[in-house]
Amino acid sequence: MATRFAAICAGVFISASVASAEGGGGKLSVVPTKLFAIESVSVSYITDKREKKTQEWKKFDAPIALPTEGPFEVIVKTKDGGVPQRVIEKLTLKTGETHELKIGDLLGSVEVFGDNFPRASKIVLTDVKDDGPGEKGHVARQVAKDYRVEMAVPPGMYAVWVVPDNGAKPQKVVENVRVQAGRSTRVGD
Repeated sequence: MATRFAAICAGVFISASVASAEGGGGKLSVVPTKLFAIESVSVSYITDKREKKTQEWKKFDAPIALPTEGPFEVIVKTKDGGVPQRVIEKLTLKTGETHELKIGDLLGSVEVFGDNFPRASKIVLTDVKDDGPGEKGHVARQVAKDYRVEMAVPPGMYAVWVVPDNGAKPQKVVENVRVQAGRSTRVGD
């Protein structure tokens, strides 16, 4: 009986050693979406020494081993050069488990067609109550340098602003755009 107990304890010790060698936390499997191209996924966490550490990945073909159980802040950056989007604020993982992060379940996109809008130097998505680019308290939720670019944002309601390339005042071209996760919304089509 003592031998069996020792064997069980040794198995538990070996399992714990393997888990800590793999990173000490869980793994994160990133599943990209077909709506927009992802440049990178960043994971930030607070270390034991109260320092914020960030790791960034650009390849998503295998699960990403994380050093602790979390909590983690997960940020997705798209290839079009827009505003990075926080998709999860406090993700916790159990040691040895793999969490599947489906980007299409967390973000949607807006594509603005400029056929009926002025020539633009920038297209900006804002909160519907935002006073627009150049105004006090303005916060851009997403930006694009040209029309027909998929702009990734969390689900919600947005206003679309066009900043004309001739230096004129920015114009709100659409008041309420509803964005759903995993779907592309077209504006000015």
